[in-house]
Order: sequence, then C-alpha cells, then structure tokens
Amino acid sequence: MVKQTILVNLDRCVGCWSCAMACKINNDLPEDTWFATVRTLGNGDGIDRPSGVWPNLRMSWMPVYSKSCTLCAARIADGELPHCVNSCPTLALTFGDLDDPDSDVATKLNALTCKGYKNWRLPAWENSKANVVYTSRR
Repeated sequence: MVKQTILVNLDRCVGCWSCAMACKINNDLPEDTWFATVRTLGNGDGIDRPSGVWPNLRMSWMPVYSKSCTLCAARIADGELPHCVNSCPTLALTFGDLDDPDSDVATKLNALTCKGYKNWRLPAWENSKANVVYTSRR
C-alpha cells in the first residue's frame, strides 16, 4: 500500500512561506483559501515574534497542511513532487512513500531518527493532514 507522506524537518524551515505560496498559486486557490500555512513558533503574540528574553530569543516555524491538501495528486501521478516540496529553498520538505524503505522520505526519516531527531504528527484536534510527519532535534 502506498503511503504518500511529507516529512517536515523543522530544523531546516526558515519560515519563508515558499511552500504555502507555491501551493496557493499553482492550485489557483481563492484569496481566502490556503491548503498550507506556516505557523510561527514564538511567543504566540502575532506573527514572527520570538519567545524568550534578550539576548536569548528563539523562534522557529512549522508548515501546517489542512485536510483539504491533495498532495498535488495530478503532479504525483505524473511522477513530480508536490508544489510545496518542489519550491522549498532549504530542503526542509521531503516527499515519498513512507512504506517503501528505499524512498527518499523513508530514508531521510530513518537517517534523522538515527541522529536523535524526534518525530511526530499533529494531533487530531489540529484538523490537519494526516500524511505529514514532523521531525526536529528539539
């Protein structure tokens, strides 16, 4: 069984929104519709506000996929990567069949796990796409 999955390496994500914009533009989504957004992980008081106290400030980002995301099914059928993965400038996103041990996504997930990275999926109450695995050293 094919288990198409996006692996998000949060240690590589720089919050540029390239994934979300590529998805929105290439899927011709209406102005108020997003299949992918980028959440700022900071103090929670607005976009791009760090947590901590100077000089020890921290901020990171997390691409979040809605259940409406199709993983660019037509592109996958043509052997291409989803728009979000294809557009990521930092290679934070990897795509493939998680059940195939030789796929890019399974190989990358295994390598990062061996390096001590923690892996998880967002909980059901987030109402997000189930085919997304997050990884981070933190």
